[in-house]
Amino acid sequence: MAVTESRLSGIAEKYRGKRLEGLGEEEVLEDIFQLLEEVEAREKEIGWAKRRIKELERDKKGESKVGRTRTAMWAIRGFTAENRLYVKMAGEFDYKGAKQFSNHILTVLDSLRSGCDVVVDISRIQENGDRKNAFHIRKVACTLAQLNVSRIIRISDGLPKGLKEMVDDIFDEIGLIIYDVPTLEDASALLKKDEHHLRT
Repeated sequence: MAVTESRLSGIAEKYRGKRLEGLGEEEVLEDIFQLLEEVEAREKEIGWAKRRIKELERDKKGESKVGRTRTAMWAIRGFTAENRLYVKMAGEFDYKGAKQFSNHILTVLDSLRSGCDVVVDISRIQENGDRKNAFHIRKVACTLAQLNVSRIIRISDGLPKGLKEMVDDIFDEIGLIIYDVPTLEDASALLKKDEHHLRT
């Protein structure tokens, strides 16, 4: 970089005051080519810096999605710096709502790395009874398995028995463990524990 700066300073000094006397055509063309090469190099550096800034902003802010239907609502937030996903669901999810929710969660998961932690608050969800929802539950579970998710912690006090059994069966089949806790504070405490000391 110091060599480049020195070279550019030399060229600038040569043409300062628009003095062109004594400069041959070949020398001028050579200086022009050097300047063009330098402009191209600086443009590449600027492009790299802009991409890096976007990456850092994404790490800081994370990705999030919120949604609602007539009977259900959800909020999904990915924290890329902590490599963690937080999900909150409430109400009754029909097939359409489950589809929208699963698409949103897959979008946010794209911003996380392998081995992420997942915290899901479904303490205010209601039983729907639509077995077609299993398709979307399986879609999310398979994506979590592909991400090699580290821990799935579920705040599930009040979760209807039928829904719990359906979710547990799908996750068990795929080979994922769900840790049930009663509150968000308990979920935070569990996240602080080493994975090897967890109890199912």
